[in-house]
Formats: sequence, structure tokens, C-alpha cells
Amino acid sequence: MSHQLEQKIAEAAAKNMSVTATIEWLADMELEARTGRAIDRRFRCSRLQSQPSIDAFQFHHHKSRVQAKNRILRLLDLNFIRQGTNLVLIGNPDPVTF
Repeated sequence: MSHQLEQKIAEAAAKNMSVTATIEWLADMELEARTGRAIDRRFRCSRLQSQPSIDAFQFHHHKSRVQAKNRILRLLDLNFIRQGTNLVLIGNPDPVTF
């Protein structure tokens, strides 16, 4: 973020942000950047071949996936964690190809 600091301060000044709000905004951006770098570093250390996303999931591979699509997509909001509900995934452990 140091290479963008002057630009970000000028942007905060243009928005008439207070000094406190500007510092908080800059700290939030730095924390977000650090979190992103930590995720990238962990992925590289995992030595996985690809970073799959739900967009690449093949729901039409089997009729059970088509039937469970809405339930699978609802899991993405992670409400089951807040509710303290256990999640049990049952199925064939075959690797998914993208």
C-alpha cells in the first residue's frame, strides 16, 4: 500500500474524510491486502493444482447434483456455522475435474 499512499490520502481529502476516518480506512485496506496475501501464500503452500470455485462446479454431472443444487448453493452463506449446525457431506470422493 505504500506505493499508493499519496493517492489514497488525496482520495480521502477529496471525500472530505476526517483524519481519524482516513486512518481507519487506510488500516482497513491494509488489513484486507494482508488477508489476501495470506490466502494466496497458503494456497501456494498447499501445492494444489487449481483453486476451484463454485462457478466451475458441474451440477449437471449427475442428476443428484441437479436436485441438490439449491441446497449446495445455500451452504455458501455459511449460516450453518452461525447456527451451530453440523454439516455432513456424503458422496463419492472421486476428484472433480474442471
